[in-house]
Amino acid sequence: MKNTIVLKKVSVSFNKKKILNNISFSTSPNHPLCIIGRGSSGKSTLLKSIIGLVELNNGEILINNISTRDKNIKNIFRSFGVVFQKDALFDSLTVWENIMFKSLNKLRKEILIDKTIEILSKVGLDKDDVFLYPSELSGGMRKRVAIARAISHSPEYLILDEPTAGLDPIKTNVIFEIIRKLTQNSKITLIVVTSDMRGALKYFKKVVVLEKSLLHWKGSTKEIKKKPTSHIRSLLGKLC
Repeated sequence: MKNTIVLKKVSVSFNKKKILNNISFSTSPNHPLCIIGRGSSGKSTLLKSIIGLVELNNGEILINNISTRDKNIKNIFRSFGVVFQKDALFDSLTVWENIMFKSLNKLRKEILIDKTIEILSKVGLDKDDVFLYPSELSGGMRKRVAIARAISHSPEYLILDEPTAGLDPIKTNVIFEIIRKLTQNSKITLIVVTSDMRGALKYFKKVVVLEKSLLHWKGSTKEIKKKPTSHIRSLLGKLC
């Protein structure tokens, strides 16, 4: 199937400490995948491995059947959209400049602003927000701008690291609804890391659970709601 991401026995170590140990799973369009787990379980490192920011010690990652070690992978990575855990917006740039950062010297300002307004509408923001700076945005607005930047080039893959971190339940639901609509209306292959267990159960079809650098469990949201292990029962608590 096109636009698949496949991990085969992936292991990553830093200073001889195992961060990821023998991780295997796959995902594809129409099957939004959520990665959950306690702090320091390896979730963010896993995402960084997929997008080529962390080198593997063992195993292989295939994106659309091309290994991340292949010299041609750079062409695949251009079709990725990424939201980092702390948004990584440029404080000195306005909203439109942040979103259109890759095209700032390629198209006229008027064209880029029009494109920004169109993209902002997809994440629940409007033209009045175009000229604001990150310092003028609320936490929820910053998250939406980060997502808008990630989808500005119509990516085939979308990787989100804690897109709702620090938000209240209402804003969290807004962000997850935006993500769901984006994947419903396109063929994006989506992987999200989240600490929001309620959101994981409500908005995603597939779940991977990491624990102490290992893949503890993987399966459908329906299956995980049955709390198949004591660790999962501890993670989910009384949510279901």
